[in-house]
Amino acid sequence: MKPHRAFIEHVTLRGWLGSILPKLIWLRLRNETLVGRCGVFEGSAMAFQVARITGGWFGFSLERLRFRLMDVRDEHGRWIRTRLVYQDLAEVQADIIDHDAVFAAVGRRPQVHSRIPTYLAKCVASVGLSGRGTVWRSLMTIRVCEWMARTQDAPSTPPLLFLERHRWFEALERYASRCGVRLMTVPTIFDLKAWLRRRLNPEVRRAVRHALNRWQGRRTRAAVSRPAVRPTRPRVMAEYYGQLNLKHPECFSDLFFWQQSPLSGDDLLVTFNIPRSPLDAAKWAELTEHGVEALALQPSATTLSEAPMVMPGPRPRATAGGSMSWPESQSRTREARWLREHAQEYARVRQYWTELFATYGIKVYLTWFKYNEAHCAIADALQSLGGICAVYQRSYEEFPSSETTIDAEVVFGFSQATAEVERRSGSIIPYHVTVGYPGDHRFSMLRDRAREVRQLLHRHGAERILAFADENSLEDARWFFDHQSQQECYQFLLERLLEEPWLGLVLKPKVPLTLRRRLGPVAALLDRAMATGRCFVYDQGALHAAYPPAAAALAADLMVHGQLSSATAGLEAALAGVPTLLLDREQWSISPLYQLGVGRVVFNDWSTLWQACREHWKRPGGVPGFGDWSPLLDELDPFRDGRAAERIGTYIHWLLEGFKAGVDRETILADAAQRYAALWGTDKVSAINVRPRVVATSENDLAAAAVDARRGVSA
Repeated sequence: MKPHRAFIEHVTLRGWLGSILPKLIWLRLRNETLVGRCGVFEGSAMAFQVARITGGWFGFSLERLRFRLMDVRDEHGRWIRTRLVYQDLAEVQADIIDHDAVFAAVGRRPQVHSRIPTYLAKCVASVGLSGRGTVWRSLMTIRVCEWMARTQDAPSTPPLLFLERHRWFEALERYASRCGVRLMTVPTIFDLKAWLRRRLNPEVRRAVRHALNRWQGRRTRAAVSRPAVRPTRPRVMAEYYGQLNLKHPECFSDLFFWQQSPLSGDDLLVTFNIPRSPLDAAKWAELTEHGVEALALQPSATTLSEAPMVMPGPRPRATAGGSMSWPESQSRTREARWLREHAQEYARVRQYWTELFATYGIKVYLTWFKYNEAHCAIADALQSLGGICAVYQRSYEEFPSSETTIDAEVVFGFSQATAEVERRSGSIIPYHVTVGYPGDHRFSMLRDRAREVRQLLHRHGAERILAFADENSLEDARWFFDHQSQQECYQFLLERLLEEPWLGLVLKPKVPLTLRRRLGPVAALLDRAMATGRCFVYDQGALHAAYPPAAAALAADLMVHGQLSSATAGLEAALAGVPTLLLDREQWSISPLYQLGVGRVVFNDWSTLWQACREHWKRPGGVPGFGDWSPLLDELDPFRDGRAAERIGTYIHWLLEGFKAGVDRETILADAAQRYAALWGTDKVSAINVRPRVVATSENDLAAAAVDARRGVSA
């Protein structure tokens, strides 16, 4: 059928007058379209007005699109963002890698360092929030068009989408065709920043960046320093992500593994790189008291003049394999230029971390952040120095995703089921170590605090207590969880509390600092609820909540987690032994958690969930199986003994002891795995998608791979 509606990703004067309007007129003259309406995602007010007026001359009406991402569903009623993360993005990523000759040659070329293909693949599949020009944003836009056409227009009427010509447009066309959307290209909007970045020599960019960092360092009176003498002992590096709590092990801590291990404070170096939560006097004193050294990675990440800080130098050092260069002939396509630029960025990141690790004697690097490509370059940097990169699982994962692909020597996962998810995600992990849920050591330490909260609510008349853990939200309703979605949750619960004098609430927001702003008008309900004395909020924490979900769950009779598709908080509550319910407004019915039972654990709306809670509380002994996760707990965490953090910390200690003894990295890795298997079982250590590693070299190899592809040579 002929399209009745067109969509425009971004309207500009140049794009509208020079491309979109002429194409619409031409298609109408050729009787290929019946388009009368045009929906605009973005564009300046002036460009939109000009397009609206000139379009009207030819019978085209323009409207700005208003939609909530929470409303966008696929043909099965499932939330589209979840589908993109766990299905569509990986399909398009594979399509790009399989069909792009330059990309494919990079992956096949034997002398290319093994993590560069993973690095580039993760760059392709990066999940952003709203930035145009990415594969992720293009897929979101296509799906929104398909949803609007399916739900608002005539059945089987294919929409027309005018999209900027981005990299791998052919793969996007194939995806759009499968969705029933026809793509038409629009000239790319001129990006001055990107143009300058391409034109400036990489060494010039590094020099400018270095000069700006030094200038900012002087402004903040922070000293740019490096140790005069390299440390003689190997150390472990960990990143600060907003939580220290060294004296409060019951709370979240970025050093949780150290708190439960034989490692000493002087075995650690903690890096700070978050300007919103810089290394200040309080954090410095807390770390110093425990013998832990701190290091700022940029001037804005510390407020202290005495704090050590390191920044990348103005000039790259020579790397194995030759100087960093790329044949100019390979810049002719967007795809080849993109590969070149990202290969250069890989080399820059790897060099920076190589120098950092060498300077501070780092032999083990531990992180949880696997959601972008950086850990691949970091792992290569440390491997070149004979060190080991380790990644620990922090969130519950039930489906493979290109966003979570890992390429590192050691990964600490919740269970053997996690290892299978990693295999299907394309992760490359020589040693996947099953440790259990790494926050379970906090459960016993939280019980006294939870008992105090429970008694407080009881004193004010609460007979039944419900706990609720939310997810974060953002302003832009079009591309992420919006504030309205959280306001609906809080409004429902707070109104029930104000109606029922026997009900108590324990609220555990993911980001307490922004809760009232995100609640908007619902914050007034929260104030009224707090005034009853039957509502308690865990509001400690700056970047994120200080107290874990178990703190709220243990104070309640029932725990509710507001998002099944991100069920980590729910899993923690269930592991703590509290009956736990999951709200699934996204209709993610293919989740294994649905095996726990709709109407017993899983609910699709608040009204049904609330009625089930009332029925459970009214019935003597409760509803059988209500909030019961026991059928899946063995699969989710085979240990459940409160020792997961201890297992991680001990394993890291073994690795570090091997380096202190002068043993080579491969022997250290094998010995640690053998010791762990002897203690906890051979099924707890596995290898995932492991292939022989060729320690290679420079960006020249990537360039050569591109040349091979252009010549049609099989690498």
